Amino acid sequence: MNALFVLIFTCGGALAIGRGLDLALWTDWSTGLCTAGSVWLRYGGLWAALVVGIIAARKLARQPLVLRSACRPVGVTSVLGGVCVGLAGAVREVNGGEDVVLYGSGEVIVSPDRQETERFEQALKKQQSMSDAYNAVLGKSARTLDGRDVRVCTNIGNWKDSSELDVLDTCDGVGLYRTEFIYMESDGYPTEEQQFEYYRTVVQRAHGNEVIIRTLDIGGDKKASYMDLPQESNPFLGYRAIRLCLGHPDIFLVQLRAILRASAYGKAAIMFPMIASVWEVKECRRACQRVMDELTAEGIPFNPDTEIGIMIETPAAVFMAPELARLVDFFSVGTNDLTQYTLACDRQRSDLGKFFDPHHPAVLRALKMAADAAHEAGIWIGICGELGADPDLLPTFLAIGIDELSVAPSAVLPLRAALRKSIANRCTLDLLMS
Repeated sequence: MNALFVLIFTCGGALAIGRGLDLALWTDWSTGLCTAGSVWLRYGGLWAALVVGIIAARKLARQPLVLRSACRPVGVTSVLGGVCVGLAGAVREVNGGEDVVLYGSGEVIVSPDRQETERFEQALKKQQSMSDAYNAVLGKSARTLDGRDVRVCTNIGNWKDSSELDVLDTCDGVGLYRTEFIYMESDGYPTEEQQFEYYRTVVQRAHGNEVIIRTLDIGGDKKASYMDLPQESNPFLGYRAIRLCLGHPDIFLVQLRAILRASAYGKAAIMFPMIASVWEVKECRRACQRVMDELTAEGIPFNPDTEIGIMIETPAAVFMAPELARLVDFFSVGTNDLTQYTLACDRQRSDLGKFFDPHHPAVLRALKMAADAAHEAGIWIGICGELGADPDLLPTFLAIGIDELSVAPSAVLPLRAALRKSIANRCTLDLLMS
């Protein structure tokens, strides 16, 4: 008897009993109707049966197999008892004594033949080889073979996720802390104290490495219902990110206070998103100075030398990069939005396909223009968009002179390993010319 059958049988039995009680006890035979009490009994019985059925199913289904999200082989196992395996939305029964091959992609092969077993073993060896290569770079700098150092950082969004915090042991810091998730997961505006605890937790966990905290980037595809933002026909071009913050100083100043207070516990930096004009940066710096003056007057510790940077996400920021670079300590390129705005192509539209091309020469030329302006002003530039983990573009990033790459936690070690095999002086700008 398998678990699915037990669950169905238990729930069906509960419904049958409930219906029988309807007929026996609560039916008004003059009208043919049942009283309301029977309905509640039936629903209560169903829920009780569901709980019992789930418990029984879990005990009966001795399932030793775990499907993982990564696209890699999981294992070969001999099934000791009958189990139910999810396969492409269907459920199939596996008899006891059979070998099962599991791939992380969700592929399940029951009783694999010799050819399939060999395919699996080759995949497993390749995975192990890659794992050994990544482990070999733990604790080592991401220095190219010709001596170019590139910082490899990570992007995080959920400070409660231990897997995101654990990656701080393998990277050079946090290149992008997405604070909007704190707002999106709250029922109301998070207080200064709440935010301070969030930021301090990550800053302390970073082992003295820099944590770049991006100010609120709500708008576009990111919403918080309690903010009551206006309905917009094109929200990506509307009231979002730094525009919202400058329009609501009460929200903005609270966040800046929390970030600067956290800077007393490690190396924090502040980054402003969606910058398009010099006056926006000046307003942001004035807000920072105001908060610093307040904290000083209140005797609250903070780091007065906290770095301030901006994201390069708009063509306007690229064209104004020489002027903007003189006002900040660093640039960080958000390649998702930069691609969207440069190509006038909505990144949320899956049907646009090849038209949304992060490899487009115009996007890469914009990246080089920003990098040149940053280096001429004596500041560093990084990439914190998804493109930073693209192995095909790594030589181009090195040729452009990118100083930092901030990527998803899973991409940190592969990127570090790739950098240690690269020769920066041999990299070219050929992709900018195609």
